Amino acid sequence: MDQEIRPVVLVTGATQFTGYTTAVYFSRKGYRVCITSRSLEKAQEAAMRLQAEVPGADVLPLAMNPSNVQETYDAFGKVKDVYGRLDCFVANACAACRFKNILNTTEEEYDFIMDSNTKGYFFGTQAAAKLMIETGVQGSIILIGSVHSRGALPNRIPYAISKGGIEVLSRNAAYELGKYGIRVNLLVAGAIVNQKFQEQTEEEKNARRANWPIGRESYPEDIAKAIYFLASDDAKTITGTSLTVDSGVTACLLKYEKEWESIG
Repeated sequence: MDQEIRPVVLVTGATQFTGYTTAVYFSRKGYRVCITSRSLEKAQEAAMRLQAEVPGADVLPLAMNPSNVQETYDAFGKVKDVYGRLDCFVANACAACRFKNILNTTEEEYDFIMDSNTKGYFFGTQAAAKLMIETGVQGSIILIGSVHSRGALPNRIPYAISKGGIEVLSRNAAYELGKYGIRVNLLVAGAIVNQKFQEQTEEEKNARRANWPIGRESYPEDIAKAIYFLASDDAKTITGTSLTVDSGVTACLLKYEKEWESIG
């Protein structure tokens, strides 16, 4: 692929697991890759790992706290200064929230989740769209959602609300940005290998797998491949919709637990 026309992707929260694997996958496909973290040092460390994995990779590490709008604008401004374009934006960074329910969530905890997730995705999408429009790029925006917005689980309500907002954002942004040739889609993820999953015993893992129709978890590369599909020309007429990668979690109804307070 010619160096001068190599497409550019920005992946938020790209220092580990799904975000990092997505950055690696796009890099192997010839993209210049911008990776963000709240910590510039962590972003730089991830960039070095990526360059070691993919010889010749062009990687730009950026410090960006999704809840800080000015930092978001500054990060996208840096992308414009360095590469002069943005072809794909993957909004992956988010704040998790466990053991918080409708009865015990504080205002500060609620605001933190909404600022990091819903607000962060909104202004990231805005900044990406403005850069694409300014530079004449008919790009793709992929927002990473969650199965938590598709059904109810205990002790996740602030997180679920934030992910529900992201789902609404994806549809409305697709409507408004379509006339600029910008596609916006949602990737609904679930049953993914992450740090929490890795720390569980094999018995605990098997108990979770029993709730999934295909009985197996998704690995970060499975999510990365789906993201890349949505960004590629193979999906050139796909916008305003969602692709679910969740081992079938949302295809079934899990049993209700009356003593939900004790569930982590």
